[in-house]
Amino acid sequence: MKGLHYIGNRQAKIREMEIPRPKPKEVLIEVTLSALCGSERNDYEQGCSFVSGHEFVGIVREAKNCRESKPGNRVAVNVIKGCGKCYYCRMGKSQFCESMIICQGGHAEYVCVPEECCLEIPEDVEDRAAVLLGGDTLGVAYRAVQKLPAGMGRVALVIGAGPIGLGAVSLLKYYGYYVVVWEMNPVRRKYALLTGADEAMDSVDLNSEQRIKELTNRLGADVVLECSGNPVGQKNALHAVRPEGTVVFCGENYKGLTIVPSEDIIHKEITLTGAFYFTGQDFYCLCELYRRGFEPGKAVSHIWNLAEAPLACKMFFEGKTGKVLLERKV
Repeated sequence: MKGLHYIGNRQAKIREMEIPRPKPKEVLIEVTLSALCGSERNDYEQGCSFVSGHEFVGIVREAKNCRESKPGNRVAVNVIKGCGKCYYCRMGKSQFCESMIICQGGHAEYVCVPEECCLEIPEDVEDRAAVLLGGDTLGVAYRAVQKLPAGMGRVALVIGAGPIGLGAVSLLKYYGYYVVVWEMNPVRRKYALLTGADEAMDSVDLNSEQRIKELTNRLGADVVLECSGNPVGQKNALHAVRPEGTVVFCGENYKGLTIVPSEDIIHKEITLTGAFYFTGQDFYCLCELYRRGFEPGKAVSHIWNLAEAPLACKMFFEGKTGKVLLERKV
């Protein structure tokens, strides 16, 4: 089979590999679609020893000693496998399990995953929708939007228009918000508008914060979804939100962040929270939104064949695309 390998120095190659064999309680999936994710950037730049890819859908071809999965099932994959015994695993939130592992390998023609990671795709949900509904782009954005309080004003600020930011834009518009995007990259500002944003501004533009004030009677944004993971963006989120507003951090930041609790949080009485990955229940809730008319594909700018993945990676990690899908013909 063919698989995408990040070999380092911002290079990717398609290599021939052996088709994996499922272990007990695992399934072999023939992948139909996978999606590039910004969290793969480090692997792309530094290289990694395994096939990456944690957003994918496909068809079960083998199911070894499995209870429910059967050959022929179409599945999305929640790639976080928990211990199955702790409090959070029992609650269906394995992303908080202290023993959780992440199953990679979606950027290949075949991959093996534990049966419990499989989410059967409803018949009325096509693969191109399912790979987004069951991935970071909309899964993380959905968890973030669900944390927003009911009854607030309707001006939302999204900082960062990468895939999760674009997913946030599409969901916020579905729920009726007026959405402003702050994004330095002009290409991604364009995709933010195509995804449904009402306005998209350069985050370093001195008028960007003034525009939020104009829209909100000088109060500040009602809600802010910070999707860049950049410490500057996270600091800007705390400044842009109004008193008693809500900020959700969606972008990963391992660099640290300097805040002044009294000024940034306490005196404004804001709610600050985070959104990490998604659950199986989130996936099926998103499928229901899809049935009601939500269009998940607005964030997608390019669909390439797996053989074209090296070019797709170059364009994606250079910030020249929206969400990118890698397709296989099955």
